[in-house]
Amino acid sequence: MTRWLLAATLAVALIAGPADAAQDDPRLDDLFARLAVTQDEAEAQVIESFIWTLWLEGHDDTLNDLMAQGARDMQVGDLDAAINRFGTLIELAPDFAEAWNKRATVYYMIGRYDEAIADCMQVLAREPRHFGALSGLGLIHQARGEDAEALAWYRRALEQNPHMPGIRQRVEVLSLEVEGEAI
Repeated sequence: MTRWLLAATLAVALIAGPADAAQDDPRLDDLFARLAVTQDEAEAQVIESFIWTLWLEGHDDTLNDLMAQGARDMQVGDLDAAINRFGTLIELAPDFAEAWNKRATVYYMIGRYDEAIADCMQVLAREPRHFGALSGLGLIHQARGEDAEALAWYRRALEQNPHMPGIRQRVEVLSLEVEGEAI
């Protein structure tokens, strides 16, 4: 399927869904099913992009504005502001998995690994398929020198999204180091 046709098909599917798109959006089931079986990397990228779009979308403009402002804070390196912004978002919408994920990312960036792990676990309690949080847990544990734990999280991430070449490469390296064998 051409990338344009795939994008158009998925766009129609997204538009046809409920207006309050979020991590609990029912369209995610179909997107994850497609992601699991596609062999086309271009298609996988489009599907992954739509999953992230749904995860990032809040149920109202206030949530969306806070998410966008927090992302901007991250981009400009104002990580304390990002933590505060995502914290406010979590207070307003504690079931918004991506708010937890964004704050976990900031905590990881500044080396506050215990807090990053706690936030990732909140993400997974709300969206167990969140390959970003799963791979994030791998990165955190690897940064802490806990390679066996990192390997397990990376493998779980690949179960949800087998189209992450950077994570696949980490699994290949760590499987040799931890288990003494290549995958």
